[in-house]
Amino acid sequence: MPSEQDIIDQASKLGELIADHDAAKQLASATKAFEADVNSQRAMADYQRFAQGLQQKAQSGGAIEVEDKRKMEELQQAVITNPLLANMQRAEMDYLDLLRKVDTAIVGAGGAVAPSAAQGPPPAGSPILGG
Repeated sequence: MPSEQDIIDQASKLGELIADHDAAKQLASATKAFEADVNSQRAMADYQRFAQGLQQKAQSGGAIEVEDKRKMEELQQAVITNPLLANMQRAEMDYLDLLRKVDTAIVGAGGAVAPSAAQGPPPAGSPILGG
């Protein structure tokens, strides 16, 4: 029977393998490019801030005006057409896909306790991805 330390050692090796995978390297590269580009950061921040404001406005019963919709569409276009943001999104999706496959392999190998066998409330989603 493997010890807890054996399992942790193997998990560390798995982490090294994942970090060395193309998906992880592409995500790191895309994130670095995004962090170095003020225009991309501004486009994303403006979009997120405006979207949050609209959501709060809607939740408080405020009307979403035509001008609000036009501004939201304009900000969405700025995000959608930004090549660095598109590249980062693709890289994130590829990386998450890799992690889902790893998670599925672990669960399939009996590496996770099934919710019905767990003590207390069932775990929320993936043991690795936390969701």
